[in-house]
Amino acid sequence: MNCKAREKIFEGESLTYDAVIVGAGPSGAFCALNLAQKGFKVLIIDRCRFPREKVCGGLISQKSMNILGYDFLKSGINFNSINCICLRGESEEISMESKIPLGIVVKRKDFDQFLINRAIEAGAVFIDNCIFENCVLESGGYKIQTARGVFYADYLIGADGYYSKVARVSNIRNQWAWWERGIALSVQVPDKYIIQRRDNAVEFYFPDILAGLGWCFPGKGYCNVGVGGTAIDSKRIIGAFEHLLEWKIKDKTILSNLKFKAAFLPAGGRFRKISDRHIFLLGDAAGFVDAFSGEGIYYALRSAEILADVINQNKDGREYEKRCYETFLGEFRLSAFLSIYFGNKKNVFQKGLQDRFLKAFYMIMTQTPESMCYKKILHYLTTGGFSFDVPFLWLKRLILD
Repeated sequence: MNCKAREKIFEGESLTYDAVIVGAGPSGAFCALNLAQKGFKVLIIDRCRFPREKVCGGLISQKSMNILGYDFLKSGINFNSINCICLRGESEEISMESKIPLGIVVKRKDFDQFLINRAIEAGAVFIDNCIFENCVLESGGYKIQTARGVFYADYLIGADGYYSKVARVSNIRNQWAWWERGIALSVQVPDKYIIQRRDNAVEFYFPDILAGLGWCFPGKGYCNVGVGGTAIDSKRIIGAFEHLLEWKIKDKTILSNLKFKAAFLPAGGRFRKISDRHIFLLGDAAGFVDAFSGEGIYYALRSAEILADVINQNKDGREYEKRCYETFLGEFRLSAFLSIYFGNKKNVFQKGLQDRFLKAFYMIMTQTPESMCYKKILHYLTTGGFSFDVPFLWLKRLILD
């Protein structure tokens, strides 16, 4: 049902839209942009006042950039271009340079505001500082209650992250299982405090935590330093984060003044309900996060692209689930498999597989799920002599620690 038809049903009601999107992160903003460009009347709301900070490494991979387009990104966002990957251990490191950009580093505050601005320019309406409260199915559409008023729409889209209220009120999902939860901590450190900043290189570290990864990503005038892993190992994640900061920062007296942020992340890897009729979940709200690398922005953008096409074809949630899981599920399962069987990833250097792991990170940043990236990585590592002998590390942490 289009907006004009809905206006006839709700006589005198002007707050009507084809789609209302809850959450103005990359998935919500990019979906709003795509729908507005297709001629839909779109409202996007967010509980926060924009621009706002967000826990994220700020690395936009090459495959994400291919969705957005290089010219699109150059049109008004401050970023640092990356063409080198560096893997670092306590006493070892290995790096690989590329002739083409592997990604960019941005501040999420700037990136999200940039996408919202593009959506507004395309015709979407944006209301920040607006809390979503409830939705009710009425007359073939949805009555959407917010702290800023009531709106009506044919489609309701939950792009509201890990704690998605849209998922809860629509009974798509109440909460994540304990074993699905990841956690990440990050902080932006001014350049002058960073030891050995490499302007063109993203650095990855391998702390002693389950499914864990540390990073140092160089932005314009700062480095984003962080650690993520499974929430089961939350205490070790905090310790690994503190250790990485000690390692990367020259002046240790500033550590107490740094304002780091933490956030929970869901891990992809199994089939979940992500829609109900004309209610859809996007990005983190749908659990679209790579368990091995922690990447979520690519899947946020790609799921937004898929959903906009599904709505444009007047399809429902079944088509959206089908297309998302045909695209993502196989790769998510292999990514989760590698996360579990690598344990703490410290054996990257211990087993002499540095070159193969370096190639694996290159593939993760450049190859899409359709290219079966993780299937290639799994084959590449196993033929290199890697033996999966670390599931016992998980048992030890769960039972003994």
